[in-house]
Amino acid sequence: MIPLTQAIAGTFLLWILHQWYAFETMKRKLSAIPTIGSSNFILGYFHSLRFAFNGHELVAEGYKKYPGGLFKLRTPATTSGWIIVGSGTEIVEDIRRGSSDHLSFFAAMSDSHGSRWVGGIRDGSNDSPTEPYHFDVVRLSLTRSFPSRFDDICDEISASVGDMFGHSSAWNGVPLVRSLVPVIARTTNRLFIGLPLCRDREFLSGTQRFTSGRVATANVLQLVPGALKPLVGKLISPVATALRELEPILGPIIRERLHQDAVQGAERADRPKDLISWLLDFSPPEKRNVEDIIFRIISLNFVSVHTTSITIANALFDLAAHPKYLAPLRAEAEGAVEQYGWTKEAMNKMRGLDSFLKESSRMRGTGSTSMTRKVLRDFTLSNGITLPAGSVVGIASRGLHHDSEKYEDPLKFDGFRFLRLREKEEGGELKYQMVSLHHDYLLFGHGRSACPGRFFAVNEAKAVMAHILLNYDIKFPEGVTSHPAGKWFSASYTPHPSAQLLVRKRV
Repeated sequence: MIPLTQAIAGTFLLWILHQWYAFETMKRKLSAIPTIGSSNFILGYFHSLRFAFNGHELVAEGYKKYPGGLFKLRTPATTSGWIIVGSGTEIVEDIRRGSSDHLSFFAAMSDSHGSRWVGGIRDGSNDSPTEPYHFDVVRLSLTRSFPSRFDDICDEISASVGDMFGHSSAWNGVPLVRSLVPVIARTTNRLFIGLPLCRDREFLSGTQRFTSGRVATANVLQLVPGALKPLVGKLISPVATALRELEPILGPIIRERLHQDAVQGAERADRPKDLISWLLDFSPPEKRNVEDIIFRIISLNFVSVHTTSITIANALFDLAAHPKYLAPLRAEAEGAVEQYGWTKEAMNKMRGLDSFLKESSRMRGTGSTSMTRKVLRDFTLSNGITLPAGSVVGIASRGLHHDSEKYEDPLKFDGFRFLRLREKEEGGELKYQMVSLHHDYLLFGHGRSACPGRFFAVNEAKAVMAHILLNYDIKFPEGVTSHPAGKWFSASYTPHPSAQLLVRKRV
């Protein structure tokens, strides 16, 4: 009988050999693409850990060395151990045009966000995830419905900002990101599920714990060896906990909605126009159940609240760093609201604010890469290089956003950059709106898998910014004069969660 220690050692050796073989096989397939860092199996592993903590620096190095081309990096975030990064407009267009049969956004997210290991895949399979049906809910029902609900959205912004920023005319320090998360959670859920649930502390706490847990889980799983990801993912997954905590809150509502649909039909006049109804409208029969609907609600909270909070926090820090924009943005908001009220039409008229938000996101955004796709079948780019099946490719969006060939004086913050471009270029009125997709601006991605909720997210961000502009003064604490340094993990960026902003109610 083989001793246990020898069996463990033998198993470990076989695993190392398997990892080495897979690594060398993929390296040979990627030999035409230059490497940033080491291609050695052992040294490359340590280099992949460097990517986990300084990925943005490595991507920036590759963008500078190979402008308009491709480079590859070791990373713990993909099953192959590599990520291919493109840095040119042609490659952006190649990826945009690639069909989902060849290039899968959802398979890439399954790897990098750890969805396959934490029970986060509900459409397709772990190995072949498909677009979740709730993307169509956002793309169609939510986008069509939110303009008529703008009064509700703005009412929740007013109430939630007041709760977080206070009503004192004296200067008061707030941790900006931590203060904005409840604002965006309440405002988003005012549209998703309405009153009184959007203000329910247990519901909000449950969704926010899930959001922070998913971010933390994705980061941890990047550092875990591939063979251990299924076990570790199951142990630290926030999915089961969130479903268990929120079932007593959402379960009775969903069951009653299912019952009323069965008895009276989904076309009844008094059926609520909310996320639960929209999900039931799109869900296939096998997914019309309480657990699946709750999972979709918390998943949409995760993607909505996290990114919008980052966008607004960055913009407010930029506004405090560049106070010359306060007066013109405030005047624009006052004029639009006076003429159109708190409506989507008023948001459309805030073209300067749209430009300011877009410029703030160009400068920082949410990371250094975008348009990440997993290659399901060999895919040949227009430059003749073939991306092998199993590899992952993305675009160096931060490098592109800071490229002097794309933007004049790109490292200088220019809040009205896109407003001027809208006014002076033919076709610029549409091209330079924040929601518009373009190969030189990839905040929302590009192509079929671009963020389907960007229309609501941008209008929500503008409404929050306009409310703060009209009702509060802001400035940095004494001694702070520039945008506080944020935090990076892998290729993802967030503003520093403890960074303070001083606010006071305008009188």
